[in-house]
Amino acid sequence: MEMDELKNAWIALDNRLKRNEELKESIILEMMRSKAGKLVNRFIAWEIFQVVALILLIPVCIYWLDKFGGRYLAGDMTMYFGIAVCFFYSFWSVFKINGLMKIDLSKNVGNNILYMNRYNIQIKREKKIFWYCGWPAISILLVLSYASMKATLTLWFFLICAIIAGTLGSYWIYKRLYDKNIEVILKSLDEIKELKE
Repeated sequence: MEMDELKNAWIALDNRLKRNEELKESIILEMMRSKAGKLVNRFIAWEIFQVVALILLIPVCIYWLDKFGGRYLAGDMTMYFGIAVCFFYSFWSVFKINGLMKIDLSKNVGNNILYMNRYNIQIKREKKIFWYCGWPAISILLVLSYASMKATLTLWFFLICAIIAGTLGSYWIYKRLYDKNIEVILKSLDEIKELKE
């Protein structure tokens, strides 16, 4: 009699431990999904903010061309370049948003990893284009604009501070916002994949 009771107690304990283990796994899985989901939503919000800011920047460039166009060739070139960059980068951001919107953490983890890796590659390409072409071109055009306008020493100081702030700010954004968070999302997706297997 005692042996049967001991066996039943052992089976009940084993079942309880299995349920606890399943519960722990589901809680961990939900935490990983929530963490990755928040970061993906942060990326989507950031990309939408960029699109809106760039679209709002186009009328500013057009206003400058209307008000001061024809006086400073370098200034006109800077504004035309700015309009082109705003259009191009707006479409690029919409393309990235489209890829991010495909991420659904309640579905296939393999597809989510694929979409996140695509986004990571897009960011790496964007970073190279920005650092090797975009930022130097913008800086050179701004310096030429200031030179053609015969800017005062105060305005030159402002330009130098703006270029330094822009360089540090964009480095920080790419390092902290993109690189760090993409790494966290990919790590979370890998852990979700491991838990599901």
